[in-house]
Amino acid sequence: MARVSRLRRPCPDGGVLPGSCDIVTGMVFVASRPSRPTRRRAQLYSAIFCCFAAPALAIPGSPRHPRRRVHFYTFSDTIPHPGLCALAEATSELGGVLRVIGLSKRPGYILIHSHSPTLKFLMLQEVVEYEVSVGRVREDDLMIFADGHDTLLQRPIAHILAAYERFAGSPFLISGEKNCWPWPHTHESHGKWDPGMAIDPNTTFQVHKWLQLSAIEFCRAIPERGPYRYPNIGLSMGPVFRVLEVLRRNNRIVLDEDVNDQGAMWLVIIRHAEELNIEIDQNAEVFLNMLQYQPGDLEREPCADDYFRPGLPVPPVEHPGFVVTGRQEYCPAGAEITHAEVCMSAAAALGLQWAGAFRGVGDHWHCLHADDGRNAVFFNSAGAVGAWDPPNMAYRSVCLSAPRPHVRENSPPRNLLTNTTPALLHFNGPSHEDETWPSCYHAWTREFRVVGAGHVMFDVDHDTLLDTDFLCEYGWYTIRDFHALPVHNQMLEYLKAFYQQPVDPGLSAWRGNMSAVDSTRLGREEDLHSESRFVHIAISRGRQEA
Repeated sequence: MARVSRLRRPCPDGGVLPGSCDIVTGMVFVASRPSRPTRRRAQLYSAIFCCFAAPALAIPGSPRHPRRRVHFYTFSDTIPHPGLCALAEATSELGGVLRVIGLSKRPGYILIHSHSPTLKFLMLQEVVEYEVSVGRVREDDLMIFADGHDTLLQRPIAHILAAYERFAGSPFLISGEKNCWPWPHTHESHGKWDPGMAIDPNTTFQVHKWLQLSAIEFCRAIPERGPYRYPNIGLSMGPVFRVLEVLRRNNRIVLDEDVNDQGAMWLVIIRHAEELNIEIDQNAEVFLNMLQYQPGDLEREPCADDYFRPGLPVPPVEHPGFVVTGRQEYCPAGAEITHAEVCMSAAAALGLQWAGAFRGVGDHWHCLHADDGRNAVFFNSAGAVGAWDPPNMAYRSVCLSAPRPHVRENSPPRNLLTNTTPALLHFNGPSHEDETWPSCYHAWTREFRVVGAGHVMFDVDHDTLLDTDFLCEYGWYTIRDFHALPVHNQMLEYLKAFYQQPVDPGLSAWRGNMSAVDSTRLGREEDLHSESRFVHIAISRGRQEA
């Protein structure tokens, strides 16, 4: 059975040495330990660590935006899920924290909610509006949205921002794909996948007061400026205020005109692209849709053993110089010290005492000098879940004297159609139905899964950080299929405890009792997985005991 205990985390604030801080506590659920030594303890961390709530990533930007906060959202109603795990662990390794919405619902809820995956955008709008209202997210921050189970991150978050900044005016940027859906196809250029789920060709839609389009005209309405001509809602990004306005228009169409969310987004683009500054990533500068992928589109095929290859080496610096900033300042972009060993060397070079490494979520990040009487250097390994702004007036940052280029050890292949290397891949159906997606899942696991490195995802619904070490351990089973979601007995015990957690009271109050998120049209949540006795008990007991 799961037991509840208290978690102590290191925190160097207030003149207390790392490892002895009593301020930071959180709930920890410890499931019965699996028999295999590679399976680890399951931990659910409270989202408030040392006066710190939901993590946001601060990364260097352009001269127009010297430093921008980026929030990376996804939707999932299923935990654990191999695809969600691969996305979360890559995000942790590549400079971010994945914010997951939907985990307060039971697995499969999206299928009983409504037609198509309409739920995810309804929920995203509510959650982001709530997070703006409580100050976790600012309207001028950037946000990314990715489908939770069939998207994979392959380049650093900083690369996403750099590629995005090439689009003028901070647009709402949506992924492009080769296939025109959900509209009827009338020409081979409209794509090869037309499964009969398209809208009735005789249906007409109002564009504005003096213009209507029939369903068969939509595929011709989008001008072709790259090989990924047509919008796909699985990946998008933009300033929070702009994304919210797009979501409001989209969701109003879904509810009022009874159109699935992909069709609704087409209508938003046709009606409001100029007003809302909407761009389609037709040249895969940020996003790459894998539907209708053809061998040779990438310089290496997905996902062979050499999919990630060594990148260009960083020029060696034999005797780097180090500097210390003023109090309550971070290093300039590119000058951060991101490894404990380099931080220790910096302390020695500067004649300062080396005090060791700690993990301080919400604390001063990277290499810091505690100028509070201790005169010691610490290294905070929390990375992207450190504080957005320096929180302690007595701390300085220890930096490289000159910024160094950041090149990952391994890099994904270029897209030969566009000569770009996009950061996010989307294996939307049916592109995840063959052996390619499982091969990519295993490639991502080899590249990005690191146990004991503090990988987490942020469960927005429960206001909780989830440790992926236990959740994402599939060493006991070989993932062979996108739809195979194995769980073992210890995970069932974990889920019983997980589903007893209350939804964030503020989010519940914001949502109210009339939310479209809670209105199912195709079934009842309590009936989900009734054919699987043990899973049904695990996910139902939490509901009954909550």
